[in-house]
Amino acid sequence: MKKVTIVIPVYNEKDTVKELLEKIYNLHLDKFEKEIIIIEDNSNDGTREIVKDFCQRNPECKLVLNDAPKGKGHAVRVGFEHASGDIFAIQDADLEYDVNDYQKLLRPFIKNNAQFVLGSRHLNENGDKLHMVRKFHGKEKIQAFFMNLGGYFIHGFFNLLYGKNISDPTTMYKLFTRDLYNKVTLTGNYFELDFEIVSKFVRLGYDPIEIPITYNARGFSKGKKIKLSRDIGKWLYMIISCRFLPKSKL
Repeated sequence: MKKVTIVIPVYNEKDTVKELLEKIYNLHLDKFEKEIIIIEDNSNDGTREIVKDFCQRNPECKLVLNDAPKGKGHAVRVGFEHASGDIFAIQDADLEYDVNDYQKLLRPFIKNNAQFVLGSRHLNENGDKLHMVRKFHGKEKIQAFFMNLGGYFIHGFFNLLYGKNISDPTTMYKLFTRDLYNKVTLTGNYFELDFEIVSKFVRLGYDPIEIPITYNARGFSKGKKIKLSRDIGKWLYMIISCRFLPKSKL
């Protein structure tokens, strides 16, 4: 039986992390063994204590305690270094994504011998593209509009530069084989890791299978951690640099 390693980076998620961890722990995956690796990034809101308590009660979960917050991308990469699975998956510690989607996200690895799968927020079940996936409330509506607009343009820029038509390169749900992971060297420390993974795999000729998923976006008042002032430049740099790197250096 193949093993799926679910890597969970955690930082300041006291309101959602317990529920998320319980959902992942209780998730049954047909035809797959499950490994859970949690990387706690030295939270300062009580999250670390919640995670430590959970892992004490469920010692089969692997817990890595970072001594300082170094970004989501860094935490994910640390998780990959501890992974023993045949397939790697990334799971945020919030509740924006529905963990029940794992069943259909893993299906292509059996049915199609897939190497790389994305759970797309921008496709419906008919395969039609959706753009306005973030629907914040109150004063954050304007932020949701600009995030949707920014996502539309940066995804378009990526597809133009790489000659692809991928609907959601920045989705959190990225699943890929250990063999494919071993073909690249990942370096991103923040949210640019999303583009780094997709860019490098695509450059090597591995286009993702995209599967529609359920998505319930949270606003900044609920803990969303993207910082456009920091992350837009990092995204663009990663997209451009990976496009022109020699394949031998990916």
